Amino acid sequence: MELIKPDRPFYRGNLHCHTTNSDGAWAPKAVIEAYRAMGYDFLAVTDHRHVSIPTPYMAGSMLVLPGIELDYALPQEVVHIVGFGMEQDILPRLDYERGPQNGINVIRACGGRAIIAHPHWSLNTMATLSAFHDVTAAEVYNTMSVMRPDSANILDVTAAHGRLYPFVASDDSHAYAGEQGISYTMVQAEALTADAIKAAMDAGLFYASQGPRLKRVAIEAGRMIVECSPVERVYFFSNLVWTPGRIIQGKDVTQASYALHHAEGERFVRCQVIDAQGHSAWSSPVLL
Repeated sequence: MELIKPDRPFYRGNLHCHTTNSDGAWAPKAVIEAYRAMGYDFLAVTDHRHVSIPTPYMAGSMLVLPGIELDYALPQEVVHIVGFGMEQDILPRLDYERGPQNGINVIRACGGRAIIAHPHWSLNTMATLSAFHDVTAAEVYNTMSVMRPDSANILDVTAAHGRLYPFVASDDSHAYAGEQGISYTMVQAEALTADAIKAAMDAGLFYASQGPRLKRVAIEAGRMIVECSPVERVYFFSNLVWTPGRIIQGKDVTQASYALHHAEGERFVRCQVIDAQGHSAWSSPVLL
């Protein structure tokens, strides 16, 4: 099973950022130009409760996608849903009183895809995350959520109880004070179009990164196999608290593998690679 294919090109994108149309410091034009200048292939502008980009278009070589961020206050937590790639006007259909699943449903009905934003920052619980459906991904890392940016732990707990979310990483840029361009999603799409990006993400052909490249991720012959750019650490995570061989360390590691433990009840597995600068890339968890 090839989870990341070695023979298909990648497109680099950020699926979460804000402008002066909500609580961002920069106007839409400046935000789009900043990401284009950094060499991004696609960008979704996701202002709070506002669609700043009504239809997809090319800003030079970069695809700009419609987007929105919906926010809901629940007891002891909040839920933020990022939507991108909508093909119809989403705003008249939203009913915030009906909660976050209604927002997800409306995003999907309008041709978009929904992402759970910064679940650790939001203090989301396993029960809350397990209840959602028709969600394309969750943010494993959110650059702007500086106090709780890494959501891997809660997403692993949720996966261990049967609800697996594919992983994206996002800047969630607001201040544009250095957080932009750090965390992104690499998508193996057939072309740089809105439909192709969504189709690739529906198929799970993407991973989250801050710099390291995942060249191949596969499950074969009872092992998870990873090929990547040079890193110093490769970690394999699953629902089992401890198994042997799940940590590989060294200089310029470019491949690693992990023997799966089906007999012990291993139900999912994912990998994280970390380079010499401390930057990570994450594969999505895969059901075994």
